[in-house]
Amino acid sequence: MTLRHVNLTDDLAQFVDQQVESGRHQDAGDVMREALRRYSTDIALETERIGAIREVIREGREAIASGAFHLVDGPDDETALFAKWTRRDNGPVAGGE
Repeated sequence: MTLRHVNLTDDLAQFVDQQVESGRHQDAGDVMREALRRYSTDIALETERIGAIREVIREGREAIASGAFHLVDGPDDETALFAKWTRRDNGPVAGGE
């Protein structure tokens, strides 16, 4: 295991101490390791979400380029399009129908 020395703000140092005193963690190292595991997970989820957003953008651009889209101009169009999408006999509107 690699030893690291970190400087914490007073608030973070107090938080670490509280976690140890509460019995949740055995020592400050346990608090730091859990915090870093959670941060690592958050970064991985963020990366996945950004990838998904980029995919939706790519698909949207392709739909626009091929004309497979429906322009929604206001709340009435939005309501009508949603109703059409949610009917069992119709799929999404394409090509400006």
